[in-house]
Amino acid sequence: MLAACEPPDDAGPVGAAIVEPPPQSEPLTEAVAATVRELRTIASSGGYRELAQLAAATPAFRSNNAGMSHREYWNLKERTGDFPAAHVGQVLRRRHTVADSPEGKVYIWPDLAMLKPREITPALAREIDALLGDGQAAELRRGGVWPGYVLGIREDGAWLYFVSGSG
Repeated sequence: MLAACEPPDDAGPVGAAIVEPPPQSEPLTEAVAATVRELRTIASSGGYRELAQLAAATPAFRSNNAGMSHREYWNLKERTGDFPAAHVGQVLRRRHTVADSPEGKVYIWPDLAMLKPREITPALAREIDALLGDGQAAELRRGGVWPGYVLGIREDGAWLYFVSGSG
């Protein structure tokens, strides 16, 4: 009687047909890994001043600073209770993806921010909604702009951007 409950010998793992494997990310270069370590250190024990100092190392660094210096902008964010260093730490806990650019490869966190609407599977939609809030995956599927933070590091270790609402 128990034999009837046993799976056939050729059966795969339960749910294998509906569970998606995690996406594979290209390994970080040593220079990118060093920048990630520095950013994680800032996220855990630093603040906007340290972020601004690192951002200043790349002349064309981009943030949502709206004409202010990165230091002024991130100071303003911190004073309103929106801590940029904490967001950096949260973003770097996500998976990354790699994109080609005219300047070389760029490592981008989170990988979810780079998905095209048709690439948002049910599993990824649940992950997006858990990260950004209910309904955000549906909005992205309709062509909406990624409302969360996105961080990019060039393959040579230069921190290129930390922006929110990048489409």
